[in-house]
Amino acid sequence: MNKKIYFLPLLLLVFIFTACEETTEATKFDNWKPRNEAFMDSLETVYNTQPDHGGLNVLVPTTAPKDLIYYKDITPDGNIVGDKLPKYTDAVKAFYRGTYIFGETFDENFSGANPSVYDSPSSFAVNGNIVAGWSEALQRMKVGERWMVYIPWEMGYGDVANGNIPAYSTLIFDLELYEIIK
Repeated sequence: MNKKIYFLPLLLLVFIFTACEETTEATKFDNWKPRNEAFMDSLETVYNTQPDHGGLNVLVPTTAPKDLIYYKDITPDGNIVGDKLPKYTDAVKAFYRGTYIFGETFDENFSGANPSVYDSPSSFAVNGNIVAGWSEALQRMKVGERWMVYIPWEMGYGDVANGNIPAYSTLIFDLELYEIIK
């Protein structure tokens, strides 16, 4: 009987220490690379299987033909001005809102659902300090066009974080080309 009395406190101590072990909470960026790749795979599936491609179009980048960029043209009627496309050596003004695959905004230069007269477009060199996916999309847009662009991580910031944007992030942009600057 004495042996059982000594064993009980030892068992309680083991239980207390294992019950107090710290646990880590899952974050919204856990399994980030596979989640972003699965998101792009789902766009490919929609494009390949849905009538009218589910409203998606595809860009085949000149610099990385295997890293497809999907987009939806959401241009309001009568918004396109002319038929000129920016060249790689041009600069442009554009409105944009960047989001993660789960919808949280990480950067924007307009508020509300649509750009307004109270918002200011940002200027960018097409071949400048922008991600490759943006450069590819901008060179195919006419002034006034507005696209929802889905840039795979390989055409975005790649395997390196950039500020609050984690590595392996698919970049989703609501992008409107406002002006071509020569």
